[in-house]
Amino acid sequence: MQSIEQLRGKLLQQRRTLFQEVAQVEDDLLWLEMDVEPEAQERGQDESLIRLLSRMDDRQKAEIEEIDRALVKIAIGTYGRCEVCGKPIPWSRLEALPTAATCLPCAERRAR
Repeated sequence: MQSIEQLRGKLLQQRRTLFQEVAQVEDDLLWLEMDVEPEAQERGQDESLIRLLSRMDDRQKAEIEEIDRALVKIAIGTYGRCEVCGKPIPWSRLEALPTAATCLPCAERRAR
């Protein structure tokens, strides 16, 4: 079983990979290697982020937003709780889908 830190690392890697898919310039990626949360970025980093986001399609932008939400939840200690019912999300679901915001029963109800 993975720890929260391992899942955090997996999320950060997914985030870097998404940005790398659209990044054209090496300088735009330097700040990604610093392993910082979005709210801790400086102005120059924000400008790089805006440039990269403008090159992304809607699917990639949505995935980045899901990753950032999961990273914030890890930082504030609410990661792994279902946003709908408040129950813990099983580790097997989080390992398979680290951005999962709901438990499987709640996700299935939403899909219907």
